[in-house]
Amino acid sequence: MTKFITAILILLVSFTSCAQVAFTEQNVAIDDSLNIAVIHIPKDASLSKTTAIPLENENYTLTLSKTKNLTTIAHKLKSASGKKYIAYLTTFPLFQIDAPNGIVNEPKRMSTIHYAEKDTTFTAYAGIELRGSSSIVFAKKTYDLNFYTDSTGTENLDVKLAGMRKDDDWILDGLYNEPLRMRSYISLNLWNDIYEPYYLDREPKAKAGATAKYAEVFVNGRYKGVFLLSEQVDRKLTKIKKMDEGDIIRGELFQGARYLGASSFDSVPKKKNFLASWGGYDIKYPVPTNQFWDNVHPFTDFVVNSDDDAFAKAISQKFYLPNAMDYFLYINAVRAPDNLGKNLYLIRYDDGEPYFYAPWDLDGSLGTIFSGKRIATTDDWLDNGLLRRLLATDAEGFVTKFKSRWIALRADQLSTERLLEKQAKTYRKLKDNLIFEREAKAWDNFKYDEEGLEYMQEWTTKRLEFLDGYIEKLNPKTD
Repeated sequence: MTKFITAILILLVSFTSCAQVAFTEQNVAIDDSLNIAVIHIPKDASLSKTTAIPLENENYTLTLSKTKNLTTIAHKLKSASGKKYIAYLTTFPLFQIDAPNGIVNEPKRMSTIHYAEKDTTFTAYAGIELRGSSSIVFAKKTYDLNFYTDSTGTENLDVKLAGMRKDDDWILDGLYNEPLRMRSYISLNLWNDIYEPYYLDREPKAKAGATAKYAEVFVNGRYKGVFLLSEQVDRKLTKIKKMDEGDIIRGELFQGARYLGASSFDSVPKKKNFLASWGGYDIKYPVPTNQFWDNVHPFTDFVVNSDDDAFAKAISQKFYLPNAMDYFLYINAVRAPDNLGKNLYLIRYDDGEPYFYAPWDLDGSLGTIFSGKRIATTDDWLDNGLLRRLLATDAEGFVTKFKSRWIALRADQLSTERLLEKQAKTYRKLKDNLIFEREAKAWDNFKYDEEGLEYMQEWTTKRLEFLDGYIEKLNPKTD
C-alpha cells in the first residue's frame, strides 16, 4: 500500500512539474511608457490564477483575470518593486529587438533579438535596417533582419521562424499604411493558395511567393505593435538553379522596383551590363555577374516589338502561360494596380526555361492604394504590355484558357464566400485576441471599427461581380 501511495505521489509531482511554465526573458516584453506587458505563452502551457515570473532584472507576479481563453482579455502584472502593468497574453511570435546604435536606412546595424514562439525561444545577433522606399517616412517602420552567429556579423545564422523556412534573412513589415493591418497578409497568402511552381517535380520545396505570418514587436523597450513576418523572395525560396562555373547564367531573379518601361513591357530601354538596375528592374540573382541583362533584355524586346504571329508562336517558350493567367487574374481580383511593373518578381528556373511572376508588397489592394487611402473603384481592368499582347494575339488559345481558369478559381480560391470568410476570420482573430487593442495603444491614429471590414467585404463582392462580367465578354482572336 505504501509503495502504491508513493507511486501516486511521484506521478502527481511529475505532472505538476510538466504543467509549470518557465517564463524567460524571451517570453516577457514590457513597455514602461505604455505600462503594458506582452507575454508569449508557450504551446500547451497551463497557468494558475497567480503565477510568479522571475526574470533577470526583476521578479513579477502575473494575475489572470480568467483562466480560459487567456488571449481574449487583459490581465495584471506587478513587479516586486510595485510597478503595475496591463498584461496581454499572446500566441503570436514575439520579437524584442535591442538596437543600441539605432536603426537606419542602410547599412545594417548590429542588434540583439529575443524571440519566442510556441516552444521555441532564442536570443541571437542580427543586422537590422529600415526597409522600403515610400514607407520609410511612416512613423511605424518596416525592418530587414539578417541573423548572425556572433556580434562580428561575419557568419550568417539560419533560424526557423513561425513554421516557415530556416533562413538568415527576414522581413518585419510594419503595415502602418494598411487599414486593419490585413491586406498584405490576406493577399500574399492568397497567391500561395492559387499558384505553385511548375517545376515542383524537380524542386519539391520550391515556392513562387513568400509566406507571411503575424508577429508582435518591441524595439528598444517600446511596443511597436503587430507586424507581418515574411520570407524573402530569393534563390533559396524559389530553388532556381545556381550559376555555373565560368559565369554561365542559369536561374534568374529580377525585382520590379519602379516603372521605367521594361518591367511593365511598355518599352525596351538600352541595357548597360555594368549597372545592377535596368528598365525598372533590380537584379537579385545572379550577383555578381557581367551579364545582368543578356537574357531578359531580348525577352523584353520580343514581348514589346515582335510581330503578332511570331509572338503567338513563341511566347509559351519564353513565359510560362499558366502563371500569366493566374498572376493577372489574381492581381485583378485583389485589384493591386501597383503590381504590374513594380512590386513583382520576374523569375526563371533554369537556362532555356520560361520566365514567370511572383508578387510582392500588396499593401495597395482590396479597395485601397499604397498610401492606405480608400479607392472604391471596382469596375476597371488591370494589365501591362505582356497581358495586352497575350489577349490581343490569343497565343495558343490564351483567351479561352484564361476564361476557363477564372471560372475554376471562382469556384475555389477566389469564390466570394471563401474570400469574405477569410477576411472576417482574420479580422476576428486580430480583434478577439486584442491585437487591435494593443495596436491602438501604440499608434493612436489606428482605428479598427467594423465599418472597415464592411467596406472591404462590400468592395470585394462588387469587384468579383464586375470581373465575372468583364472576363466572360473577352473574345478569342478571329482570323
